[in-house]
Amino acid sequence: MKAVGLKVQITVLVILLLAGIVAAFSWMVATNERRMLLDEARRRVLLSARVVSMGVSRVLAAGSVESELRLLITSLKKADPSIASIKVVDLEGESIGRPDGPPYRGGYGGSSDSTAPGPHRPPQNEELIEEEHWFEAAVPVARLHEPFGTVYVRYSKDDVTLAVDGINKRLMRLGLIAIAAGAFVSLVLAGHIARPVSALTRSVEAFGRGTLDRDIEVHSIREIQTLAHAFNDMARRIRSDRKGLVEKKRMEKELEIAHEIQGTLLPSSLPHLVDYEMDVYYHPASHVGGDYFDLIPLGDKHLFVVVGDVAGKGVPGLVIMAMVRVIVRALALERERPADLLRQLNILLEKDMKKNIFVTLFCGLLDAERGILDFASAAHMPLLVYRGKDRTVRMIGTRTKPLGLFPDAVFSKDLEEKRVALEPGDLFMQYTDGLNEMKNESREEFGIERIMQIAVDEAAGGARHFIKHIKRRLSEFKGGERQSDDLTLLAISALPEGMERAPVEKMELLDAVVFD
Repeated sequence: MKAVGLKVQITVLVILLLAGIVAAFSWMVATNERRMLLDEARRRVLLSARVVSMGVSRVLAAGSVESELRLLITSLKKADPSIASIKVVDLEGESIGRPDGPPYRGGYGGSSDSTAPGPHRPPQNEELIEEEHWFEAAVPVARLHEPFGTVYVRYSKDDVTLAVDGINKRLMRLGLIAIAAGAFVSLVLAGHIARPVSALTRSVEAFGRGTLDRDIEVHSIREIQTLAHAFNDMARRIRSDRKGLVEKKRMEKELEIAHEIQGTLLPSSLPHLVDYEMDVYYHPASHVGGDYFDLIPLGDKHLFVVVGDVAGKGVPGLVIMAMVRVIVRALALERERPADLLRQLNILLEKDMKKNIFVTLFCGLLDAERGILDFASAAHMPLLVYRGKDRTVRMIGTRTKPLGLFPDAVFSKDLEEKRVALEPGDLFMQYTDGLNEMKNESREEFGIERIMQIAVDEAAGGARHFIKHIKRRLSEFKGGERQSDDLTLLAISALPEGMERAPVEKMELLDAVVFD
């Protein structure tokens, strides 16, 4: 079936819309006019009945009844052709002054089915009776201020019906004229709209065939011009994308290489330390993360622990991470103290770091034989220490500045080195803000308090047991919410006597980038 053109669709739609509007308008006008005419007729009926009542009262007061009433009734009916009948009924139900003579025995309201004579009960006030084809007004009549009877004036509704019919005919003629005019205007308007749309359609068909070097030109309707400009912009972007395919493939290759390089910057396995157990959970938010950690053995009894967060993800963050790793390893192997190492590292980075790029870093030197951890921090997260003796967790922070932003005199001012003694059953952990700032679907943060509570509940089982439960609780907490920042958690526990170290598997940098 052949599709209907846009011009025909617009014309038919406008005609139908106009027809609906005209019909609704005509119905509203006719209804209002009929109501107004009926209201006017009701007022006329009551007014006429009052006039007749006053005339009858004057005639009764003068003493002449039958002949004068006949003349009065005849003159009133001639004056107003809409009056169908006028009846004057006394209190006994006798009709007085009727032009045709017979007594009126119809009872109140002129009901023809009540013909038995009897006392007439006049209405106490004016009343209006309305039937399908007529109105009848009943107004009391007095003679010398004494009740005498009732005047009944009946009006036909024919005049109202004729007036409404006339209005309907006029509205119909006006409606047909409006629909004809609307059809003509819609044809002109549809042609005005359809021409640029047809031009746009032809250009889009050419676009679909791969012709991208020609812009669409439309100079009529603003919305069509906007659409044409959108197609032109899309074509230009596609042309640009074609040119950028090679560049995109080159960047993908660079990211792949960066991913492989990051695998060489992070430890691939956990070192062995007598009477200690350690584990790491590492999960970057992007393909190449900005978090950094390192475990540098210094003989059999010392371990240098590093956890850092580079302000930047992707390749820039990777470059900074590589610089930090090389410098930290070189200084750590020279047995530098943690605070001295951070100071020298800041001096080297501050010269080469770009503005607004910085690193937070934790450095700790663990003496496994003495059970002592000496550490310093450059604006990194507080150290959390679990005490197995009383199952409490202590948070130890430092007031320092990040690396790479401040000269040595400013950076070293608040730099300090702290010491923590570790006993069997104790555990310490270091992490990046991606852990405590992890959000769920309600935008609630995981929080340090939750980490500390999990440590109270699970750290007695050792580092690997604790990391396992942290991962489970994180997964339950975030649900389907996407991770927005890199996450690193390193835990080292001093094993109590008789407790065996949990097996440690070799770690690999996977697409999911999770260390287990």
